[in-house]
Amino acid sequence: MRAEVSPEEVRSYRDDGFLVIEDLLDAGELEHWRHSVDRAVTGHGVSGRDFDPEQSEYYDRVFLQRVNMWKTSREVRALVLDERFGRLVAALAGTDEVRLYHDHALIKLPWANPTNWHADNPYDPYRSPEAIMLWIALDEADARNGCLHFLPGSHRRERLDDGAALDEANIGALLEANPQFAAIEPAMAKVAAGAGIFINGMTAHAAGANMSPRPRRAFSMVFIPGRCRYTGQPGALPAELTARLQPGDVLDDDQHLPLLYRA
Repeated sequence: MRAEVSPEEVRSYRDDGFLVIEDLLDAGELEHWRHSVDRAVTGHGVSGRDFDPEQSEYYDRVFLQRVNMWKTSREVRALVLDERFGRLVAALAGTDEVRLYHDHALIKLPWANPTNWHADNPYDPYRSPEAIMLWIALDEADARNGCLHFLPGSHRRERLDDGAALDEANIGALLEANPQFAAIEPAMAKVAAGAGIFINGMTAHAAGANMSPRPRRAFSMVFIPGRCRYTGQPGALPAELTARLQPGDVLDDDQHLPLLYRA
């Protein structure tokens, strides 16, 4: 696994709000990740706060998704809680402490709906310009099966909707709420299996439909810097943690938000 990023890659990430690393996993590591994630998805029950089961019918057909599998699968836990991920995130974000917020299997089944334009951090239980999602392609992702698209530099622009609920069935709802994004030329991230994409929590991104007869598997991890403070919206935090949190509390619970790296 790639364990470091170059100064050029750091600059690219900070300018664009995302960074593609094609060789994040080697062939052996990729097969191990596929096996571990497939087994965990099959046996995963609700852990922490899985996403709202009362989603729209449209959203139900965007993903098969599972959250916090590191809590229910020993194999996934060993993969996710790797200090090397913390070091990569710390280098890109410029922070000296990195915690895991949650992991997230994102599987676009055959003929799955597209994912609308969105940014993650407005819906998270914290606000931080250093938060990063790492999206790992377990299958090749291209224009046919729903690869990711980005609006470069959108993480550095003010958002007008400020986390307002968007219509999942309207792929352009974010652009309608933020017309300043409409002039940004989207970047398509066509990647091979084993690639990793680091995504700033405020970067607008979307994915196309899966127009193939095979699943497009991906696995993501969301990382936060130290000293993030709770906003009061639970996100994917478990209910037992949010029950004892007050807005403004530091999110440093080692049981639910494990520390991966500290400088």
